[in-house]
Amino acid sequence: MATATIRKVDDRDYATIGEMAEAHGRSISEELRCLIAEAARKRRVETLLVEMHEFRKRNPLKLPEGTTSLDLLREERDSW
Repeated sequence: MATATIRKVDDRDYATIGEMAEAHGRSISEELRCLIAEAARKRRVETLLVEMHEFRKRNPLKLPEGTTSLDLLREERDSW
């Protein structure tokens, strides 16, 4: 695992992180790791959503005339 050192953290920010850590029953280090992991997950999800949106734009769903997605679901269900 990587190690990060943060310098010159504002005292008020550090105190806030300490309060958050205490509220969650964690150390400040663990709270910071959780915050970093949450931010990284959020970024990965945002990136994935953009990629999915671009994929849908490149590959739109083309249904036969008069067919809905519900019709396709029923057809699939009934094929079992």
